[in-house]
Amino acid sequence: MGMLMIAIAIGYFGSIAAFLIMEEMSLKDSDFSDIKDAFTKELSLDESLSKYGTIKYMAMYVAIVAIIGLVVSTQILIPNSFGLGFDMAYVFLPALIGSLIILLVKWRFQPLLKLISSFMFGAGYIGASAFAVAASHLFLT
Repeated sequence: MGMLMIAIAIGYFGSIAAFLIMEEMSLKDSDFSDIKDAFTKELSLDESLSKYGTIKYMAMYVAIVAIIGLVVSTQILIPNSFGLGFDMAYVFLPALIGSLIILLVKWRFQPLLKLISSFMFGAGYIGASAFAVAASHLFLT
């Protein structure tokens, strides 16, 4: 059980660090007055993607989480013969905890953007880590 907690901690802290770095990188060239344009003006998809680079940084986040998931799965989950329930705990608990912390810590400033951020964190983490765990089990067991 201790190894599962270590796996969950690695997944959570690795993914939250990667997400915060990618979020800051996507917003580094914009000020918050530009973000209100997304809600008050009609922007084209190309214009908003080039301005914020959200898709590029989200893809980088998903790739980092998938790599973390592969490492955790091959080094902790498979060698300790954890079953599907434990693997799903690794997939869902860090996503839930991280999404809630993003909402709670930053809810006071730009609540709609933080709601979107928390969903992006959770969905990206679940998708990438579930794929990594499933692929490693498929090919290694």
